[in-house]
Amino acid sequence: MSPLVSPSYWIMRKVGSSTSLSWKLLHIKGMPLVYLGLKVFSRFGVCEFLHCSETTLRAWLQVIEANYHSSNAYHNSTHAADVLHATAFFLGKERVKGSLDQLDEVAALIAATVHDVDHPGRTNSFLCNAGSELAVLYNDTAVLESHHTALAFQLTVKDNKCNIFKNIDRNHYRTLRQAIIDMVLATEMTKHFEHVNKFVNSINKPMAAETEGSDCECNPIGKNLPENQMLIKRMMIKCADVANPCRPLDLCIEWAGRISEEYFAQTDEEKRQGLPVVMPVFDRNTCSIPKSQISFIDYFITDMFDAWDAFAHLPALMQHLANNYKHWKTLDDLKCKSLRLPSDN
Repeated sequence: MSPLVSPSYWIMRKVGSSTSLSWKLLHIKGMPLVYLGLKVFSRFGVCEFLHCSETTLRAWLQVIEANYHSSNAYHNSTHAADVLHATAFFLGKERVKGSLDQLDEVAALIAATVHDVDHPGRTNSFLCNAGSELAVLYNDTAVLESHHTALAFQLTVKDNKCNIFKNIDRNHYRTLRQAIIDMVLATEMTKHFEHVNKFVNSINKPMAAETEGSDCECNPIGKNLPENQMLIKRMMIKCADVANPCRPLDLCIEWAGRISEEYFAQTDEEKRQGLPVVMPVFDRNTCSIPKSQISFIDYFITDMFDAWDAFAHLPALMQHLANNYKHWKTLDDLKCKSLRLPSDN
């Protein structure tokens, strides 16, 4: 991006034509979530749906972005903007678009925007072990995800200037609110396999049976089935949240370095405070980043994105995933513990 071109202009130009997850939000300085949010929300008619002005939307985006921590290596407003962009990308896929109504789309975009607001750069396990106020408040259960949604709504409704919900009727608001909460809570990883298995059994398998022309008497996927729409929305935000292994290699490497640094900092703090070390592999003195990425992809990413790809058709992302996995395997085979070979730096 030319230094003479403003971030807002660059985002407005790029997002409108973006058909991949390859563009580089990491290079945007200032307020990536505000700039991207204005463009994406405009593209999906969010202001019209909510009957709110663009001024109100901008004020809301500014408040939400201000409550992300720029000091976090990973969980900052750039990550939120990345997840929003991935969500918009997925919503543009034909089968996803045909399965959801506009309320679902609006809820998904809002959920992506707020899904990590006020993230402290520490995991749920750390907060519970440390006896933090948030862990006490939420009974050690989905602590951060509960906080993200609660704070997002508190920030939104406390000031009329940024209350994007102020002009919609009560029933619409309740439905929208429940959908947003459900999606953000779905990003909590302790129920990861439950969410993926439900999606495979309720969406992928009936869809495959229909395609094969079996006698399955299933309703068309997503049509007038709120429970299926819910599963699709959960899977969509889960995939958007951890899409980095499916981005081009340079972006995958950058984000792998960022999440590793955030986990290193947590391990450092756990040692200083005498707390249990939740992720001993993320010791900055001994960690193999390639091994950690290989394990993450094997354990969480491959099966989930195989299932999502079977529904949404994402050949480019799956190719990136294969390329990135090969990169990490090559480094690991060479006993390299860093993001790249020394000769590549």
